[in-house]
Amino acid sequence: MDSCTELKSLLDEQFDIIISNYVLMDLLDLEGAIRAFNRVLKPSGIAILVFSHPCFPQDKSTTVNEDGTVSYGWGSSYFERTQRNEQPWKHFTTPFIWFHRPLSDYWKAFKSAGFSVEEFEEPRITPEQYHLAENDRKLFNYKTRPYSVVFKLQKVKIIRNS
Repeated sequence: MDSCTELKSLLDEQFDIIISNYVLMDLLDLEGAIRAFNRVLKPSGIAILVFSHPCFPQDKSTTVNEDGTVSYGWGSSYFERTQRNEQPWKHFTTPFIWFHRPLSDYWKAFKSAGFSVEEFEEPRITPEQYHLAENDRKLFNYKTRPYSVVFKLQKVKIIRNS
């Protein structure tokens, strides 16, 4: 059995691209995973990383006014790394664990693992996609706050695990 934080079963410099879709916030060892991504990517390889926006925890948001003003409640400092234990919701059928980290911790992990940040995006809904929203409230939410972040990284140097 392998782990995203080590990728032991994969050879060095084997891949041109890695796509990580909503994985990083569920890993205890973020830095280990990013170093492993660097190791298995070929020189100048690309990593596309998508994860929940750490600044806007959707489960901690509250609409406070009829005009749609949104407030986010934090049980601890945004800057503190914390483990979160969540009860099942939406499509989840069992409790799950995830890890909050400030956005700058992700950025620092990418840089220290030998990546340059080539692009950064907070995906947003476009007018062509409005019809996909389930209702007016959800459409308003999609128009006014980011749910995710996307990083495009490029491998700029090899980092060897000690």
